[in-house]
Amino acid sequence: MLFGHQVSLLLILLLSIPLTYASDQQVQTSLSQLSLSLEQNPKQTLVKVDELNQLFIHPQPSSRFWFELKIIEVKAKTKLGHFMEAKQHLYELESYLPVMSTFKEAPAQIKLLQAQLAIKQSDINAGLLLLEQARNLVPKEHLTLRSDILHLLARALRYQANYSEAERVIKDAISLVAPIQDKARLAKYYNQLGVIYDYMGSLQLALRFHEKSLNIQRQLQNQQGISNSLYNIGEIYRDLEKYPQALQHFKQALEVDKALGDPIHIANSHGKLSQVHLQLGKISEALDHSQEGIKLARASGANSDLAWQLSILANIYVAQSALAQALSVAQEALELAIEAKAKRTEHTVRIVIIEIRLAQAQYKQALSEIEAVMALPGIGNSYRATLLKYQAQALQQLEEYKLAMLSLEAFIDTKTQLYHDLDKQQALTMQQNVEFIRQEQALKLIQNEQDLAKATLENLKLQRGMGASLLLCFMAVAIYIYKRQKQKQQFVELESDMMAESLAQKNRLLADVSHELRTPLAALKLTVEAMQHNIEPDPVKGFLKIQKKISHLDNLIKDIYQSAQFDNDAMVLDKQPVDVSILLKEIVEEFQPMYATKQQTLSFSEKVHDSICNLDAARIRQVIFNLLRNSHFYTSSSGKTQISMNVNEKGLTVKVEDSFPGVANEDLEKIFERLYRCEGSRSRDHGGSGLGLAICQQIIQAHKGEISASHSEMGGVAITLYIPHQSLLKSDS
Repeated sequence: MLFGHQVSLLLILLLSIPLTYASDQQVQTSLSQLSLSLEQNPKQTLVKVDELNQLFIHPQPSSRFWFELKIIEVKAKTKLGHFMEAKQHLYELESYLPVMSTFKEAPAQIKLLQAQLAIKQSDINAGLLLLEQARNLVPKEHLTLRSDILHLLARALRYQANYSEAERVIKDAISLVAPIQDKARLAKYYNQLGVIYDYMGSLQLALRFHEKSLNIQRQLQNQQGISNSLYNIGEIYRDLEKYPQALQHFKQALEVDKALGDPIHIANSHGKLSQVHLQLGKISEALDHSQEGIKLARASGANSDLAWQLSILANIYVAQSALAQALSVAQEALELAIEAKAKRTEHTVRIVIIEIRLAQAQYKQALSEIEAVMALPGIGNSYRATLLKYQAQALQQLEEYKLAMLSLEAFIDTKTQLYHDLDKQQALTMQQNVEFIRQEQALKLIQNEQDLAKATLENLKLQRGMGASLLLCFMAVAIYIYKRQKQKQQFVELESDMMAESLAQKNRLLADVSHELRTPLAALKLTVEAMQHNIEPDPVKGFLKIQKKISHLDNLIKDIYQSAQFDNDAMVLDKQPVDVSILLKEIVEEFQPMYATKQQTLSFSEKVHDSICNLDAARIRQVIFNLLRNSHFYTSSSGKTQISMNVNEKGLTVKVEDSFPGVANEDLEKIFERLYRCEGSRSRDHGGSGLGLAICQQIIQAHKGEISASHSEMGGVAITLYIPHQSLLKSDS
């Protein structure tokens, strides 16, 4: 309301005097307020632009005020989805370029807005061509315009799944605006970089840049920027299977998007809410959001967005077992994705179609689809591994066992490469983390030196004429700069040592992981070769063995990935009030049938008045599951396992202990180390990852608690976990 009042007063002032006599300051104030309003409320901005347009009876392309007003009008109409009107305004501006020669940036700015319109309407190739023209036209001194062009170029490259190039381009954009502290653009570019890292699988880096963007947007009170950050952080929570947090972020983003009126943003938020509801099994809510997103995407004419929305609807139909409807929708989505040249969406839709073919028992058609997808350029190892697995399934159903074996061999090789790539990516992420810390620290040192130089200059002005003082001042500055340079050098050397040590630790871990992966892969390959050479008499049993080994590999990589997330602080606890007594009783009940297979007994006892604690129930369940699974595997037949719980004023204590056999004293000290093997009878030979107890320790430590191992009076091992009362009362979510 305050902004509207200010613009209205300014409008009256401008109307009361000839335009040529309006001061530059008044014009600049009006344009600045309109630019600010454009981010906060594009609808209101358009109303104010229409009012100010009344100042001009005819177009005045030689007027800076008229030109900037038209640019703001185009941006507002683009944000609101009025693409045809925005395009017409740009054609008009382009026709006036010969008489706008004093506005050196005008040609590049018009090309940039044309590229934005093309990309909004999913014409990526046209957008890239226009961006290249804009880069050739932009004057070198216009840093912000150059950075805006790079930002949009990074987005177009992201749509084409060219993430490494998109990362390089957006970093170039950041380097242009960081020295001039353009916070609005920095926030927007950080958000873009976060999205790119998310797609590359570097969730820690993605979360860091989204949080940096969100903090700046809050300072600027930019509602659209806040919505974008909430949306993208919600996407990371969805990747981490933290669906309640993802739902909360997407809902908040949708409310902001509705207030601002951008139909594409509203549609995208509906799409994400649909995905989360589907993953939570809430089909009705998922369908409602999907239909709303599709309606908005169709109205906008953006084929890429519509293809993505339709792929979500296809997944919903699959969940409802409406396979014919799913296939029809997926095929429409595929046509739109191909037309829009949206590679990532195209690959996703093709996978959905293959899953539908398999569900329909159309194995030959599925094989044809698989071959078509694998022939496409730019298929990554993750997609390829999925395709090879589906190919083996289809060939098995068609009793083409030898070909199925070849597909499984290729699947194993691709999975091995995927794990290798994951290891390299983890190492690269760590190097990037260290490098970002080093760069931030170096930037702070440079800023401190600039502040010192500025202060010195002011001091020199005050002390002019005092030769002795001036000489002392120069000496002090020289000594200070020398010390700062020495400190900076020491910092760089220290950080280099830290990075070398971190890389050494990472290399040790990667060597252990490679060894762990090699064992099940070797066993899997032997089984495949046995079937390939007809050594295995029963193909069905052979396939069951293979599926068991693949399941083992999947569990292993899942544990490795989860452990790495804890190391990178990418895992966030979802603390809620939980009745621990009920939780433990439910787990014990679930494990009773498993323990019965070895004639083992599993009992539970408690000493508690109030068992309500503030915990991440899913994570604590994971800890108890790991402990009971270990106890079942490693305790002898007819053995015993006892769970006891105590809650008092100090905190929560849970103890899991079992009978013979136990472990040696030296093993007790190392039992929580990743990939550690006990030498005795409790050595790992049950297909576990060797990471279970390490993950348990990470979860308990995340709750600010402790976990320890000791000899059990029952003859086996006792694992005790303790979470202090202060942590139980204080939520980290």
